[in-house]
Amino acid sequence: MSEPRDQLQIRDYRPDDFPRLHQIDFICFPQGIAYSQSELLFYLRHADSITRVAQWRTGIVGFVVGQVEKGAAGHVFTLDVIPGARRRKVGTALMEALHDEFGARDVRMSYLEVDVSNSGAQRFYEKLSYVRVEILKGYYNGCSDAYRMVRIRVMGERR
Repeated sequence: MSEPRDQLQIRDYRPDDFPRLHQIDFICFPQGIAYSQSELLFYLRHADSITRVAQWRTGIVGFVVGQVEKGAAGHVFTLDVIPGARRRKVGTALMEALHDEFGARDVRMSYLEVDVSNSGAQRFYEKLSYVRVEILKGYYNGCSDAYRMVRIRVMGERR
């Protein structure tokens, strides 16, 4: 992909995006970990969900889904960026957009789960101020463990 970052558009999810988002989830995660159509639709359609889509002129290259939960916590369900768009700040732009929306809704703490074997994703989230707080045994269908990572937004912080 040769699209420059300044051509990246982050926008709200639209229902006609669904087939591409489901396809991207299967590109990014193995079968059994990737969401089924009904699971992904549940998260996308939930009243408290926030979905942002990353798009270049050539099409959708990634998305993030989060949800504001009771107690003003933000749960990041998934961040998906196609391989050709990785290391081009697409994931960072998506997470910034989600953090901005969490902030607008007075969410001070956000959390996510990441596979213990995915050190690249862990480093990415650490750069966004997430820290590992616990191990969730068998989180991924009983087959692999996950770290729960948490980020606390400090007063006055934009994201």
